Amino acid sequence: MLPKLRISSFLLKRLERVKLQCSGCLYGVFYGDGTLLLLSFNVEASVGQLSYEHIQHKFPAELDLCGLVKFGDCSDTDAHLSEVISSVDITDNPIVLQCQLGTLVGLRASFLVHGKLEHVPYETMEAPQLFNDFCFTRLKCGFYLHTLPTPEAIAKEMHVLRKRVADGSLVFNVSQTKIYVSSHCGTQHKSFNSESLIEHLIAEVPIPAETPSGNKKKTVTSSPELDKHYGAVGCAFDVINIDVLRCRTREPAAGDAAPHPALSMCITHEEPSKVQVPLELESMAILCKKTKLLRLYDVLIESICRSLRLFEQCLTERLTEQETVTKPKLLAPRIYHFYPKEFGHFLSCAYLEELSDDEPSVQEKRKRLHRQFALPVTRPYFRRANQCRFQGDILAADTASWTPLLNTHLGVRPSGVTDGKEYLVNGNYHYYHYLQQQVQDKGWGCAYRSLQTICSWFLLQGYTERAIPTHLEIQEHLHKINDKPASFVGSSQWIGSTELSMCLQGFLNVDSKILHVASGAELSTIASELAMHFQTQGTPVMIGGGVLAHTIIGVDYCVQTGQAKFLILDPHYTGPDELSTIQIKGWCGWKGMDFWDKKSYYNLCDLFGMEIYVYTLNNISFLPRKTS
Repeated sequence: MLPKLRISSFLLKRLERVKLQCSGCLYGVFYGDGTLLLLSFNVEASVGQLSYEHIQHKFPAELDLCGLVKFGDCSDTDAHLSEVISSVDITDNPIVLQCQLGTLVGLRASFLVHGKLEHVPYETMEAPQLFNDFCFTRLKCGFYLHTLPTPEAIAKEMHVLRKRVADGSLVFNVSQTKIYVSSHCGTQHKSFNSESLIEHLIAEVPIPAETPSGNKKKTVTSSPELDKHYGAVGCAFDVINIDVLRCRTREPAAGDAAPHPALSMCITHEEPSKVQVPLELESMAILCKKTKLLRLYDVLIESICRSLRLFEQCLTERLTEQETVTKPKLLAPRIYHFYPKEFGHFLSCAYLEELSDDEPSVQEKRKRLHRQFALPVTRPYFRRANQCRFQGDILAADTASWTPLLNTHLGVRPSGVTDGKEYLVNGNYHYYHYLQQQVQDKGWGCAYRSLQTICSWFLLQGYTERAIPTHLEIQEHLHKINDKPASFVGSSQWIGSTELSMCLQGFLNVDSKILHVASGAELSTIASELAMHFQTQGTPVMIGGGVLAHTIIGVDYCVQTGQAKFLILDPHYTGPDELSTIQIKGWCGWKGMDFWDKKSYYNLCDLFGMEIYVYTLNNISFLPRKTS
């Protein structure tokens, strides 16, 4: 019986964007009673090279190679088909998709049955169902690799390490619980049995909740809340955090088992040329929530092995680049998780800690990923700054050192625009407002705070590594370019859209333009232009009117009626960084036309025309908008 086929809506949108004749590999998850869900694909990095062996290691465990996709009249498909078929492990019937260029019209899905393609229908799995039916595990552990600095030695030692991982000695603990998963006893918990599912485990994970006094306590609540406390920012999947232990005791021997042989001792001397490389490992796996818990141990082991293969690939690539070096140095690798919104799933990359994002080899690695996943080159996806930010890590970081709130618009109440369409900021940002960092800027610092929010967007998207400018640095820059007198530095004088534009150019080499609106009553006339801005550029927009400045991070616009509301991030807030207060009181929320002063003119600092070379840090060029 052939599997039932479903295709993620994220994948369909990505397939639709491919406009070059080529072929690629498909990756999916088998779950339930024989359902195959297609989630991802990659295309040839160069002519004839599918590179699926290396690509699969970047995916979470259980997301496996399952077939081939053909775009247009690609002539390489038949040759690739036999190659891919021999490597597909999760099904006896690999899937083949045939796509026309730039459209889903005529998309044809077929399973390979006894050497012949058999057409099958497919269902589309939309994002809400995907988030509801699937979850991810996130596991952290550490090892040491003792090896000679040669590719052959690394491959050998990594093989030994993977065997050690799979020998049954590891025990997994679901974080914040007393749930343990071992090779001998399965998943141990008083309420679990052989028929228990992943969704039952999720229901047992405690999440932090606010007490009336504002303190945090641990409570058990339903699984739909899990993503808000342990998930990744901007991602609605539940994430189960896993800790790793090693079993130090033996299982009791059976009564008729042979006794253990006598211990013998052998003294060996470690080769002096071997080096020790710390491997701080973080791996992920995707699971249907209806999966039985009996499978969890094997899935977690596979996720570790995938990360180890990523490390091996990263280390050997570096040694290959250093072939001419007499004594090559082995650098410590680290796993980074990414969640490109176009994907609908996580993807992991291994980078060497002492190599910056601007190293030519790292740039080339990212460039190759863009080609392989058919991603545009107008924004970075795989810089370290683009890595996922998990809620638990953010809470820990906030405890150690202050950081502003991230993405405060997530969870705000709907705007209420009838038949409107939302166009929102594309990416992460921090909310800067009055009185943060012990700066007494109430009454004059709103535009400074709006500028800091915009700069945080560029920093968090990986366009820059420059720290967020302080009020004093902003003033010093404006004096340096002769826009302000020396007395301006250290003063409490406000700035506007023009000064903000100058600072963006000076700090980030970013061009912008000023949009002029005669009065607040006319702001609805630029709603369509703001919608286009958020679709194409995605940055926050500063708006200044009179002596007030705000940050626009979205617009809800109805083309038919012209009705519009604006999603405002208000820098005039002076309270503590409490998300619930900020949203309920409207410091981040939708504002209608009555919010704007009908007697004041407004200037908007609009970042435009982004054509950004994403592989280098400082080579950022903004092309001027063409005028008719």
